[in-house]
Order: sequence, then C-alpha cells, then structure tokens
Amino acid sequence: MATIAIPEDLADMFAACEDAYEQATREGYAENPAVVAAVRVLKSAWSALHIANHNVPTKGFFAVEFAAMRAERACGASRQACIKLQAAIKEAAAENRLFNRSLMVANRPMPSVDKVGDAVSAQQNERLRLLA
Repeated sequence: MATIAIPEDLADMFAACEDAYEQATREGYAENPAVVAAVRVLKSAWSALHIANHNVPTKGFFAVEFAAMRAERACGASRQACIKLQAAIKEAAAENRLFNRSLMVANRPMPSVDKVGDAVSAQQNERLRLLA
C-alpha cells in the first residue's frame, strides 16, 4: 500500500486549529456547543483523511485514481471543518466577552441609591428635604 502526502497547507491549518482550540480551552469557552460540534466534525474529517491516505492501492489505474479522489475529498472536508472550527471559536469568544461584560454591568453598584432603595440622585434627595 502506498500513501498520498497530506498537503503542507492543510497540516498548517490543523496546527492553527489546534492552537485556537487550546486558547479557547484556556479562556473557558471551549465547552460552547458549537465549538464541541465543530471539533467532532474536524476529528471525523481528520480520521477520514488518514483512512483515505493509508488505503491507497498500488495496482490498477482506476483504483489509484479513486483513492486519490477520496484523499482529495477528505482534504477538502478537513479544510472546511477547520474553517468552521475557527469560526465557531470566534463566535464563542465574542459570546464569552459579551457575557463577561454583562456580568460586570449587572454586578456594578448603583452610584446614587438612597436608603429606601429607590434610584434617586443625591441632589433630588436634598431638594425633597428642603421642601419638607
């Protein structure tokens, strides 16, 4: 059995995807369902690429050509999966940043809350005291 070489740009793409996923794991948004699904698709495409790469017959023109076509399709599927993973990671990162910002805003204390709990400014409280 012969093998078909995996293109160098595809190997670089996989390395970039792996780095992006590692960063997503460190920052805590790798558990996003879209990222998890994209990782599964990428693993499946990578497995298909390796299977297509190792099942290349050495005899027969059509057998070799069909094996090369399978490997080319697997390369294309792997590229698509890597692109989708990167997009899912970007979207998850944006969602994570937005969620963190909203938590910061929600947990920020109100600057002018009076004793009763109404959000009235100190100046309005002073006016009310003068009128009473």
